[in-house]
Amino acid sequence: MALCQDDFGKLVGRVAVLRMAFGCPDTVPQAADWVRLGALTTKAIDYSMNTISSDADDSKGLVENVVTNMDLTISGEGEWRKRAKVTEIGPVKMSKYIFTEVQAQRQPGLWVRFDFLGADEGTYIQGYFNATSWSSDFGSSDFATYSGEWKVADADSVTFVDGSDIPVASVTVTPATSTGAAASTVQLTANVLPADATDKTGVWTTSDATKATVSSTGLVTRVATGSATITFTTNDGAKTATSAITITA
Repeated sequence: MALCQDDFGKLVGRVAVLRMAFGCPDTVPQAADWVRLGALTTKAIDYSMNTISSDADDSKGLVENVVTNMDLTISGEGEWRKRAKVTEIGPVKMSKYIFTEVQAQRQPGLWVRFDFLGADEGTYIQGYFNATSWSSDFGSSDFATYSGEWKVADADSVTFVDGSDIPVASVTVTPATSTGAAASTVQLTANVLPADATDKTGVWTTSDATKATVSSTGLVTRVATGSATITFTTNDGAKTATSAITITA
């Protein structure tokens, strides 16, 4: 049947897209800021996991390995055009940017985004990377080519977004208000929407621990006369909701 909603066919390299955006690591680019690098012939992502191996004699003859970290690397190769399109960075601008940053004794950093399934699927990895390799080849009887490599510059900026994930839209806390004497408790519940959101986890915090404390499960213990605000913040999307707690004598 044509135009099937679910396509389980094989993928080819053309579906991957390498995008970049100039900026600082503390500000995630807006959707309009991302542009393609250029006319690429290959795009690659390498987790480059570092491991240590165990030689203990309890492994039944199999060497056991432990992953310690990853040297995440994104790379690409492309062909020069006389002029880059307005929707591209292009090799000239990239070459100048890297040269200028290094000459000024700055890190040649920029935002890099690797779309695994093209523009519409929503599965990608992005973060703030440093350009760690850049070269061009101008053969006399072939297309002029360039290649680059980018490695993580700011680990906190790197995220992996799965297009099949359902994001959190909002959250509420019940009860929204609660009054009781010191030493009493009340169980708060975080209601995350939509109901089928992939990640419903979050963190409970209190505005004043001398008045009321809250556990990781939302159990509030009233401590002393006064009031406090208990906040739940979702891990996905940082959505927040509060409950006003009053403590009587």
